[in-house]
Amino acid sequence: MSSTEMILFYSTIAIATILSGILFYFKNISKKTYLLLVGIILVIEGIFIGIRWYNTGHPPIFGTFEATISASWMLLFLAVLIDRKAQFGRIVIPFVVLTLLYGVLFDKAGKPLIISEQSYWVYFHALFAWLAYGFYTFSFAGAVLTLGHGKWGEGYGKEIIENIGEFTYKALLNGFLAQTIMYVLGSYYSIRLHGNWWIWDPVEYLFVVSWCLYAIPVHGKILYGWGGQRIARLSILGMVGTMFLYWSLIYLPWATYHIFDVEIKIH
Repeated sequence: MSSTEMILFYSTIAIATILSGILFYFKNISKKTYLLLVGIILVIEGIFIGIRWYNTGHPPIFGTFEATISASWMLLFLAVLIDRKAQFGRIVIPFVVLTLLYGVLFDKAGKPLIISEQSYWVYFHALFAWLAYGFYTFSFAGAVLTLGHGKWGEGYGKEIIENIGEFTYKALLNGFLAQTIMYVLGSYYSIRLHGNWWIWDPVEYLFVVSWCLYAIPVHGKILYGWGGQRIARLSILGMVGTMFLYWSLIYLPWATYHIFDVEIKIH
C-alpha cells in the first residue's frame, strides 16, 4: 500500500475503535453524533477503497484483506441506512474493527484479478455476498439485544424489544435473500466458466450449510409463527456458523478455487 492508503486505512481503524469505545461506555450517545462519526469512517474508508480500486483496476474482492475491506464498508453503509437511531452500533461497529484487524494479518499488496475473476458477474456475486454479511451482522446484533436486553438494553420496554425482534427478522430475511441471489449469480457464472452450476467445490458445501442455518428461522417464522426469542437464538447460531464457515475457509485442508491469498494457498 502507498503511504496515502496506509493513512486512510489505519485512520478508519482508529476512528472506528474510538466510536466503539464511545458506544460501549456512553449509552445515550446522540443520533447525530453517531451518524456523523459513522459517516466520517464510511467516507474515509470509501476514499481508501476508491484509490485501491483505481490502482488495481478492480473492486476490492481479491484475497482476504480486500474481503475484509468490503465487509467492513458494507457494515458502515448499512449502519447509516438502517441504524439511524444508533440502536445496534455498540455491537456492529466493533465488528467493523475486528473485521479490519483480521484483514491486517494478510498480504495487503494490491494485485490484478486472475482471468477467471475478471467479470461483472463476479463483481455482483461479491456485492451480494457482502450485503448478506451486513444484514446478517445486524440480525445478530438485534438477536443479542433481544436475548440480553437486561444487560445490553437496560430500560427497554416491551414494545421496544418487540420492535428489535421485528428488525432482527427483517435483517435476517434481507440477508437470506441477498445470500440466495449471491449463489444464483455464482452458479450462473460457474456454468459459463466450467459448464456446470455445481462443481463440487467445498465453498458450495459450506454455502448450503450456511444457507440452511438461516432458512430454518426464516421459514419457521413464516410457516409456524416462531417468536422473537427463538428467531434470535437461531440468528446467533447462523452468524456463528457463517463466521466459521467463511472466514476459516483458508485454514481448511480442502482444495478450493475460492482462495486467493497466494502466501498461504497451500491447498
